[in-house]
Formats: sequence, C-alpha cells, structure tokens
Amino acid sequence: MISVKSFLIAFLLSAAPNSAKLQDEVSEDASPITVTGQRAELAAIAADQALAITQRPPTDVPLPRRYAPVCPKLFGIDPAYGALIIDRIRANLGTLALPLGGRGCEPNVWIGFLRDSKGQVAQLRKQQPAMFTSLKTYEIERIFAGSGAVQVWHATEVRGADGRPIPIVQLDVGGGGGTANGRPIETGYNAQYASGRLATTIRNDMNATIVVFDRVRANGRTVQQLADYATFRILAPVQDEAVAEPGSAASILQLFAQGADPVEGLTEFDWAYLSAYYKLDRGARVNAVHDATRRAMLDGTGQKLRERADTK
Repeated sequence: MISVKSFLIAFLLSAAPNSAKLQDEVSEDASPITVTGQRAELAAIAADQALAITQRPPTDVPLPRRYAPVCPKLFGIDPAYGALIIDRIRANLGTLALPLGGRGCEPNVWIGFLRDSKGQVAQLRKQQPAMFTSLKTYEIERIFAGSGAVQVWHATEVRGADGRPIPIVQLDVGGGGGTANGRPIETGYNAQYASGRLATTIRNDMNATIVVFDRVRANGRTVQQLADYATFRILAPVQDEAVAEPGSAASILQLFAQGADPVEGLTEFDWAYLSAYYKLDRGARVNAVHDATRRAMLDGTGQKLRERADTK
C-alpha cells in the first residue's frame, strides 16, 4: 500500500511556491433536471452512465470505498479560497451522511492546483516511483486519462469485512525448500467467516486520494464547481470522459469536457450515483452500480439530496 505520508510530502514539494487565486463565485441556484413524465427514461440513462463512468477493479475485488473519516487538505492555492473549497466538500459529505475527520485529523485526501499538472505528475512518477508501485499498469494509465485537466488516483487496500488488515503468511510449497527459487510464497490469509455463500469476507478500502487540478484549466471555475467535482472524484473511482457523450445525464464530471455546458454543481445524477454507491454492500462489484443508481433516480433520492444540499 502507498504510504499516506509520502503522498503529502511528495506533492507539497512539487507544488508551485505561489498559491493560485481562483474566483469564489458560488452559484446559489442550479437549473433542476426536468423529470415530470420522464422519470423512467432519465433513470435508464443515468443507470447506463453510472456503469460507463465507474472504473473496474480486478474481477475478484469489490468496489473501493471510503470507510475511514475523510480529512481533506489543499495545496497550491490561496488558503482563503482553499478553506471555501474544503467547507463545501465537508458539506457535501454531510449531506451523504459520510464520516468526516475532526479538527487536527491526519489528512487522507490531498487536493492541489499546479501548473501543467499532467506533466508534473508524470515527472513525479519518475522521481518518486515508490508512490506508484502498488498501482497496476491500467491504474497508472487512468491517472492520465479523461479530460486531462485533473489527475486523480487512490491508494486502496483489501481488508477483512470488519476492516482489519489481512495478514501475510508464508507458504512452503512442497516442503523443505519452498518455491523453485528456494523462497516461500507470500500470500494473504483471511480467516474471517461468512455466514452465507453470497456474503463476502473482504472489503476494499480507499485509504488515500490525490486530486491535482491543472491551474490554468481550473481558472474561471467557481468554488462550488471545483469542490463538487473534487467531491465526486474523492468518493468514487470514476472517469470524466464518459459523461460528454450526446444524451448524457448532466453531471459535474462534465466540468472540463470539451463542448459541454458546465453545470453549477453536483446534479441529480451525481447525488443519485454517490448515494447509491455508498449504500451498496461492501462486497459489491461494478455491475451493481447500474441498478442502484437507477433506483436512486426512480425514487427521487438524487433530487432530494440535491435540494437538501442547495439549502445549506
């Protein structure tokens, strides 16, 4: 697993010395999605979109989620604007009833604003390869995919269903010599019990996240837009390019999409997706996101959460 502290140290060192000032316009009103007479159709579109944007973990691993309280920290931006972004993120998490770190908590989410963020992350990969050793090739490729305006990656860890780390044991294959090279095999050993065949004995913890905005591309976006976009990327492993297709449900993930009209904040689809994602069973796989998001659109969960957030 990637060291949480290495996330902070490496990026604080690579952050530009002068903080960026971004405009702090926060829209009080966002045009609601018209749903009268179209609820089923919108729910179907949202369900397909939810499946399209969700990154697939290995087939034998559940979807990663945040279980520990979220503790965000910003860098590369004027502290006054950074505080507004953090306040908005914390308000969003509160609307979703997700745990928040208290005063003085150890950061596990870092949100930065750098010039040429894509280039700096690529350089960091060369200078600090240890930060990327736990990522598979396709996970590294995902960092640089999407709109290119933001680079995001997560440190994840498969744990037992109760949240305890899975111990590593050494197996002496064949006895008296281990493997062919004379070394024993190291593997995880999970002794936790499942009460039924459909129950899972593992979960996938999202322990740390880095969100790096390209400062030039972020310029002109409001505090609400940046905070809401970061909220989505912090909570779920998604890509933003899948929401720019014609007929897509409006989403904050369209913020940097070419040709798309940026929304003012998290939309009904976004709230439905995030709510559904965090109500899934801890062992849920990616296909479960489809039906869960559809239900959250049909029963009005997304709309209710959006209205609740707008009143804060």
